[in-house]
Amino acid sequence: MAKKILPFDQARHIWEDVIRDGKEIRLELELDIHKRLLNIIHIGNFYYYIFDIQNMTLPFVSDSITDILGYTPEEFTPEFFFTQVIHPEDVQYYVNFENKVAEFFNKLTVENIFNYKVQYDFRVRKTSGEYIRVLQQVVTLETTETGGVNKSLGIHTDISDIKSEGTPSLSIIGMNGEPSYLNIEAEEVFIPSKSLLSDREKEVLFHIIHGKHSNEIAEILGLSKHTILNHRRNILAKTGAKSTADLTVKTIQEGWV
Repeated sequence: MAKKILPFDQARHIWEDVIRDGKEIRLELELDIHKRLLNIIHIGNFYYYIFDIQNMTLPFVSDSITDILGYTPEEFTPEFFFTQVIHPEDVQYYVNFENKVAEFFNKLTVENIFNYKVQYDFRVRKTSGEYIRVLQQVVTLETTETGGVNKSLGIHTDISDIKSEGTPSLSIIGMNGEPSYLNIEAEEVFIPSKSLLSDREKEVLFHIIHGKHSNEIAEILGLSKHTILNHRRNILAKTGAKSTADLTVKTIQEGWV
């Protein structure tokens, strides 16, 4: 049965499983050159980062994260990502995908580790409260002679115009002649311990999508109009919906009530 624990702790446990002791083997990538390549092969705005798996840190985050999400490179840490940035409903996909990727890489030979790129999508929150969908693509930067992945390079590209809705999907792309694996099914190793919305927010949402106005909802639930308006603002912020119509569509798609 899947464990219900904090998502960052679960992810950290998964990442620790791909670390190995041994002499470092590096894929020499000059970041400036790589950035130019990214400008050619990626459509849309993006930021990139280096993930030091051994120390669970991001020693480098590109300045473009501020233009796209509003966060500074310094405040963007793995733990901050889990608690403040990724959409609460996409956390389970992220952790389950990471577990599947770790299983895959742990079966590779040292020679093949650099021949695969991992990609999947999810929603992230901007400082404005708006959510956008990004495609995360990750390649290995540094491994060891025993097959451990110690550092990786990740890119988050805004794909909101291409895929604004839908379920996140995982693919592992083979390079240099290696096979690719698309739309991979991932086992559940993490189940969120709480839903996106509180029980009261779900009550308010139920009446919103049935066309009730704030005054009517307040009367039905025995609350003040001010309290209902606060709930409406919180619901829009949590779901990333831009309007009542958008909220209604997302509620039906995601099954929030």
